[in-house]
Amino acid sequence: MAVAVGIDAGTSSFEIFALEEGKPMLKRTFSTSEVRKMPEIVLRELKKINPDVMAGLSGYGLPVKRFSELRDKDIFLMTLNFDKTVMGARSLIDLIRRSEFGRITWTIPGIIHLPTVPEYRKLNRIDMGTSDKLCSVALAIYQLAKEGKPFNEQNFVLVEAGYGFSAFIAVKNGKIVDGIGGTSGFPSFSSLGSMDGELAYLLGDFPKSMLFSGGIRSLLRDRGTNVDRLEDLPEFTVEWICEFIMKGIRAVSVSLDEFDVIVSGKFFDVFCDEFKEFSGIEVVKLKGFGMAKQSAEGAAIIANGLAGGEFKDIVDRLEIRKAKGSVLDYITSDIRKYLRPQNGRSLFIQPFESLTDSVDNLS
Repeated sequence: MAVAVGIDAGTSSFEIFALEEGKPMLKRTFSTSEVRKMPEIVLRELKKINPDVMAGLSGYGLPVKRFSELRDKDIFLMTLNFDKTVMGARSLIDLIRRSEFGRITWTIPGIIHLPTVPEYRKLNRIDMGTSDKLCSVALAIYQLAKEGKPFNEQNFVLVEAGYGFSAFIAVKNGKIVDGIGGTSGFPSFSSLGSMDGELAYLLGDFPKSMLFSGGIRSLLRDRGTNVDRLEDLPEFTVEWICEFIMKGIRAVSVSLDEFDVIVSGKFFDVFCDEFKEFSGIEVVKLKGFGMAKQSAEGAAIIANGLAGGEFKDIVDRLEIRKAKGSVLDYITSDIRKYLRPQNGRSLFIQPFESLTDSVDNLS
């Protein structure tokens, strides 16, 4: 496979990373505010690169499917956003699916879609790790394999702690078996993580943007200290985040025996030494190709592998082609009846099997 591109949509930036014959080729970065105003700039850059296959930009994830085949319901399941006027990832997804790149761009599943995660662990869960976390796991598997560790000996917890969220993915024998996503875990710099059920009851309806607030930064502001950058966190609050990260590691590590801890994200770019001292764990930093954001690099690996390239064995090991269903499939009937409808219709329109088109003959 000549040129494989991965796209990552981050809180502050969008990134394109390209592999040529499995080797790093280039990266391009755009601010998220730029893409919101003019998503066409990403398409213009893609035309210059002229990729053979692309993957990424999948939000909460979807079983592998061409962008050209995405329906409006698919895009909702990837973004879980009722507000169609919001620009950014959703607008770019729509542009790509209608462009010449639609047939060569593939969605990436979230952790909840994978058959390697036992069903009971998915009970009333949606965010067990978004599609970009699967990309980072693919990159970690590549990194460990390059260092000489076979897939079946790879046992680790991947921690991604960024500006917005912290996520924890458990990998056993080179397969993902458990996960805690950013909105279902522990507080981070800007996010409250999972929500107390009694708090949710008192809130009633609330905007999607609330999920990005309520973290350590909010607590500091309420106490009279404004901190907008991770780098400016007071030392004692760094320990708070370290404690929350340890709780996340311990929560998913019950699904493993012996394991390593692989870390990525802005928090570890700034406070990796502080975390090592706090936890007593000798963590491994996720470096990958060392050229772009880890999730963009991992998305390019998955794109290459889906097309039968050099990284096909990683895609096969993670059973990405076998991903199925919807992020809503594991919500029990006594809970789902309280979900608000989309455009006046139930979110549970069967069959979800229509989302799992065959991907055995990728081209």
